[in-house]
Amino acid sequence: MNKKLLLFCSGVMLSTSLWAQTKTISGKVTNASDGGSMANVTVSIKGKPISTQTNPDGSFTIKADPGDVLIFRAVGSKEKQQLVGADATINVSLAGSEEALEEVVVTAMGIKQQARSLGFAVQNVSSKEISESNQANVVNAIQGKVAGVQVTNSGGSPGASANIMIRGGSSLSGNNQPLFVVDGIPIDNTTPVSQGGLGAGTAPASNRGVDINPEDIASISVLKGPAAAALYGIRAASGAVVITTKKGSSGKGLITYGTTFSIDNVNRLPKLQSIYKQGLQGKYDPQSYLSWGPKFDQSDKIYDNLGEFFQTSVSQVHDLTAGGSTERSSFYASASLLDQNGIVKNMDFDRKSFRLNADHKIFDNLKIGANMNYINSGRTYFSQGSANGVMGAIYWPLNVDMKDYVNVDGTQKLLSQNSDGAVDNAYWTINKKPITNKVNRFMAVGDISYDPLSWLNLTYRIGTDYYTENFQSVTAPTSQTSVTGYLAESTANNQITTSTFLANAKRSYGDFNFNLTVGHNLESTYRQTTTSTAINFIDPDFVGINNSIQADRTVSKSINRRRIMGVFGDLNMDWKNIVYLNFRGRNDWSSTLPKSNNSFFYPSISTSVVLTDLVKEIYESESTGILSYAKVRGAWAQVGKDAPAHVLRTTLGTYINDFTINPRGFITNITDYFGNPNLKPEFTNSYEVGADLRFINNRVGLDVTWYKTKSDDQILGTRTPPSSGSFLAYLNGGAIENKGWEGIINIQAIKKENFQWSFDLNFSANRAKVLNLPGSLDRVELSDAWVTDNAAQAAAFLNGTVFGINGNVWKTNDQGQYLLDNNGRPQIASSMQLVGDRNPDWIAGITNTFKYRDFGLSFMWDFRQGGDVFNATAYTLVNSGLSPLTQNRDNMVIPGVIESTGQVNGLTIPLNQDYYQTLYAKNSKNFVEDGSWVRLRYVSLNYKAPSSLAKKLRLQNLQFTLTGRNLLLFTDYSGVDPEVSGSGAGVGGSGSFGFDNLGVPATRGIDLGLKFSF
Repeated sequence: MNKKLLLFCSGVMLSTSLWAQTKTISGKVTNASDGGSMANVTVSIKGKPISTQTNPDGSFTIKADPGDVLIFRAVGSKEKQQLVGADATINVSLAGSEEALEEVVVTAMGIKQQARSLGFAVQNVSSKEISESNQANVVNAIQGKVAGVQVTNSGGSPGASANIMIRGGSSLSGNNQPLFVVDGIPIDNTTPVSQGGLGAGTAPASNRGVDINPEDIASISVLKGPAAAALYGIRAASGAVVITTKKGSSGKGLITYGTTFSIDNVNRLPKLQSIYKQGLQGKYDPQSYLSWGPKFDQSDKIYDNLGEFFQTSVSQVHDLTAGGSTERSSFYASASLLDQNGIVKNMDFDRKSFRLNADHKIFDNLKIGANMNYINSGRTYFSQGSANGVMGAIYWPLNVDMKDYVNVDGTQKLLSQNSDGAVDNAYWTINKKPITNKVNRFMAVGDISYDPLSWLNLTYRIGTDYYTENFQSVTAPTSQTSVTGYLAESTANNQITTSTFLANAKRSYGDFNFNLTVGHNLESTYRQTTTSTAINFIDPDFVGINNSIQADRTVSKSINRRRIMGVFGDLNMDWKNIVYLNFRGRNDWSSTLPKSNNSFFYPSISTSVVLTDLVKEIYESESTGILSYAKVRGAWAQVGKDAPAHVLRTTLGTYINDFTINPRGFITNITDYFGNPNLKPEFTNSYEVGADLRFINNRVGLDVTWYKTKSDDQILGTRTPPSSGSFLAYLNGGAIENKGWEGIINIQAIKKENFQWSFDLNFSANRAKVLNLPGSLDRVELSDAWVTDNAAQAAAFLNGTVFGINGNVWKTNDQGQYLLDNNGRPQIASSMQLVGDRNPDWIAGITNTFKYRDFGLSFMWDFRQGGDVFNATAYTLVNSGLSPLTQNRDNMVIPGVIESTGQVNGLTIPLNQDYYQTLYAKNSKNFVEDGSWVRLRYVSLNYKAPSSLAKKLRLQNLQFTLTGRNLLLFTDYSGVDPEVSGSGAGVGGSGSFGFDNLGVPATRGIDLGLKFSF
């Protein structure tokens, strides 16, 4: 009996001991530097195929035996091992690892990923870099800081638009600008297209990205290729710019005030000849605005009309922010005022912005958040082209004082009512022909995040971007126009509403980690525009639609709707955070395509391998060589693009004036396009491979990417027979190819305790080629990018460049000799030809950053090699007789052969007004120039006062900054600045960059800033 009892007790004790060996270990992983929770840390058991990952709050649970060793791995942190003992709770903190040098980037749908896991190119721009550039327009703030991104400012007027293009674009006539996303919600960055192309009276509007306050931005992630942006669907076919705004920092709340005062002046002005004065055909004519008269004599006064027209502008920015956080909540609030004056009197831009970001953790597994931003902005500017203020200043004869522009009765002193026409005085334009633009905008996003299981997260996000835009354009009586006063008023209501649901599951099986995201996305776009016009004012001093008779008034209204629905999936797999594989797919349904073609699926696959970690894993040894880190990557993707709204059928609208039989108006085609119900989506196939290398303990970094994209079934607007009732029709056809290289170099040249120096280089080269076009077309011309008198036009050429300049040329034979008429004069060829390529050979940006104790210095050099510019300003000066080229008014023998005889020309012709206006100006090649440049984009010096001084002033910190913008420009271009976009950022296809057509000159400026917190 005793034996049995002893045996029973021994068995119980043994089984209890065995049962107690396996237990559930729980704990939390935090960051050693700031104590914050660390999500997605892999927790595994050494030697066993058991692992898990930490939750968003850093917590984890795992079953382990006493004596097991837990391994904690996180990208960007040093690996840590912890022995399992009697305690069931294990909390660890992970320190950062220099070897990893990894950053978290925000990719599509707001998904955060480790940079090492990405098989495609993504580049970040920090809030510090954005602030240093001191740009009011966020698009300009990333100029030169991202490889493969080309940014072109449209001029020196406050609030001017900026065009951004990634890897050359994918469409011949559609939108090539990337999608803009703020805090997970797509927003509107469109720019209304200027009416009249680059001709008379164009007025480039602002891109709506100018509404974003740069000081609210925490970071910008640029998703360069289709593989990176595929989850966003159709609108991200040209890439995406993902903006994350600031949140409240941990600890006690801080209030920060910052202010900047700026002074700007004209950077450069075109040169004018001062030998010949006002007149026509060599004779003085006091009524002409042209300068084809006789030479100045000593008694004539020469006025600097152009130089005196511009002023020194003074601007100011004020920012007030408050933020803070607790363990469960955070908030960030800001108020900003921008008051920007122009270098032209009465030209200005102001922006008032108010933002509130907040989030709260209701339970450990339930979190809500909301971001709201209200913007009120206003802009006053003037048309450009042959009716703008700069145009009048350039045309004005130097022997006439341009400031004397008003008669006693208040009417304008017009020059030239002869056969050469007339032009408005520049001072009349800026006082009597204003264009105003007022915007009220509200952006909001709300989200809820729920973790029903430790490995499952559900997120729903809904957001809207709504704004009302009011335009008013006034032309006072006695302006150079056929009517006695003109007024146009337009009100546009715009709204983008986006709903997104995401389900994310994370599981680990041994050394393998899986991350699956599936989701649904619905986006609705609405735009309603009402435009009223009135001509022939009854009271010349009153501005109003009712200041004209009913017969001289019109009203038109248009509505534009678009809806896109998509479902998507994203599967990430990795082995030991070393080898990564990603599959993505999305299916979209678009309302702008016919039902038979409105559903289309596009997939992508990408991979990356961290070679240095792979070698360590295989050979179980640490690398001691010069190579610290090496990753290779590759990706393939296909992405679609739909048609513009309302092009499947001929678009109708209402038009009302006194001539209509029905007082309610009549129905009319509100566009020039004939509907096409058979359209199908464009498709772009993209390939890219790259490598990320780090040397000398990560002090030197090199990232290179090669890519190739092909875009088929282009949706083009082409001309139709007049019998169709429309000028143009949309159809599918044509293909373009983009391929190129991108390179990024980061060097920490000096890294001492009191002195640091870093060097960053971004380089890219893109080649864009038209592979085929529909039917017999040999080129596609952009109707929104042309120069008056058909001097030149943006066009894409078959088997040639996408960014061509289409222009007139002198007639030549097969040997390239000019074919002259019997008088020895050049002849104009019967058709326009390719005269230039606006695409640069390469672009680059180099940023140097120094820090010495409490002082910081950074400056950026911007480079562009190649890329032609059509100098329409020079074209205008030649026609007016003020170009330095027209100083030669002698006789000349034009080299070439007489077409009728084949004899070498020996005849002289006079270089007079007729020659320059009807022959020289008709050879567009005379105005195509190399647009290469080297410019000092900015220099920023900052000083952070010692904490002892700040405390004496009862402040947390105190900082001063001094910034210089566009201080130096080295270029052979004879115009004001080769960085130009004649019709602004609203032009689709290849855009209007590379056309310099009498825009407001670029500026250079100095900024003085102060910032403190308390």
